[in-house]
Amino acid sequence: MFAGWLAADVVLLSAFLGFTSPLLLGLQALASSLLVFGLARGARQIGPIPLRRIGLCVALAFVLLLLGGEGRLFYANIDWQVRDAVLRDMAIHPWPFAYLYQGEPLLLRAPIGMYLLPALAWKAWGETAGGLMLLVQNALLLGGLLALASPLFDSHRGRWIALIVALCFGGLDIVGNAIVGPRFIDHLEGWLPGFQFSSFITLAFWVPQHALAGWLCGLLFLLWRVGKLDIGVFLAVVPLTALWSPLSMIGALPWAALAGVEALRRGTLSWRSLVLPVGASVLSLPALAYLGMAGDNVGIRLYAYDFPRYALFEALETLPWLVPVMAASPQSRFGRHAATLAGVVMLVIPQAQIGWSIDLMMRGAIPSQTVLAVLVAEILVASPGWKTAGRHWWLAGALALAACTGVSEISRAFRFAPVGHGRCSFFKAWDQGFARYPKGSYLAPLAKVPPRLLGRRVSIVPVVEPDACWDGVWRRPIGV
Repeated sequence: MFAGWLAADVVLLSAFLGFTSPLLLGLQALASSLLVFGLARGARQIGPIPLRRIGLCVALAFVLLLLGGEGRLFYANIDWQVRDAVLRDMAIHPWPFAYLYQGEPLLLRAPIGMYLLPALAWKAWGETAGGLMLLVQNALLLGGLLALASPLFDSHRGRWIALIVALCFGGLDIVGNAIVGPRFIDHLEGWLPGFQFSSFITLAFWVPQHALAGWLCGLLFLLWRVGKLDIGVFLAVVPLTALWSPLSMIGALPWAALAGVEALRRGTLSWRSLVLPVGASVLSLPALAYLGMAGDNVGIRLYAYDFPRYALFEALETLPWLVPVMAASPQSRFGRHAATLAGVVMLVIPQAQIGWSIDLMMRGAIPSQTVLAVLVAEILVASPGWKTAGRHWWLAGALALAACTGVSEISRAFRFAPVGHGRCSFFKAWDQGFARYPKGSYLAPLAKVPPRLLGRRVSIVPVVEPDACWDGVWRRPIGV
């Protein structure tokens, strides 16, 4: 399902960029179908997952995403102000289009994988259908991910423990707030401005597109590591996630490198294992080229920070998990290198910055967070019993503290009033909550776009804004 969805988005991107040739789209669709068939064959060792389990996972995903604001029955966090506007612009304007903003035509250039199918649904059946399609799509993918993770644990008890770990996993943000306080903030992860690793609940509520891509890559590595997946499947999916989250894809590259090195060392990396990754990479080239347009508008640089603040951040966000899983790594089913690489990534990724915020730190860490969470669950599942002292007591206490972040996120769904979908374009929506940041991460000047990346004449659409973007007050959480 995942591979099919990701591959379909690559075909839809061609339509978004104006390539309407039936021959080209048909060849892309054929190549995507062959790739999905190959990926399915490489994943046969996972075995069948009971329909009842899949249904429960999808139901849980629907509940979580509804509480996160999708469907707008509950409060949605302010990132959805921009996200709503991007979906609306993609739905109401002909493809391809460029905004005419301050006299310059600007092409939307962003990780739009999550919006393509919902935008088509909106075009065909209206705004309500677009919002519903977004919710259904994300819930099916999140529920499918939960089901995909279940074969990592053989017992019913083990799967429940792993689910609880996932729902609680994050940093000890409540402790950080106590250290830098006294103050109360709605978004606990904002306790140390300039640094953040997001809890799993936060990721689902704020950035599901980044979360789904990062979680998928982390889980596929782990499934390969325990012999339930061909390495070619894992390596092939990594480039396919770029259109959903290039930052999560970057965070998955060290795991792809580790898998490749281990397979070479064991002599299990054959040319057959490379056919799928090569095919997926070729299929993903248009997406990578699209995301790289006018890359100088984004930029990558070293992140400047104060070391004492960085040390405090890592002490509360990474070390509570890393120390016990490193100690247990010689006995881990996932190999002793998994914990080491997770620690290296979590400690190193704050050193770099892409764009003007800390998105690489927050999103590039997701695959490694996924591995850490599963390693934590593995220790808890293997614990001899709660009457015996051990690492499981420390981890259970840390999870209880980490869960405060997710509880705070969920409570906001009931404490803040929901606001409906907006009426503004990307530009005015961005300025509501993010005016201090440049817009270049979402836009590429049309003059810098290589003509070969566009299939037909671009429609230039003027930016016309209403007096108000939405009805009512969209509250901004304290700490954001």
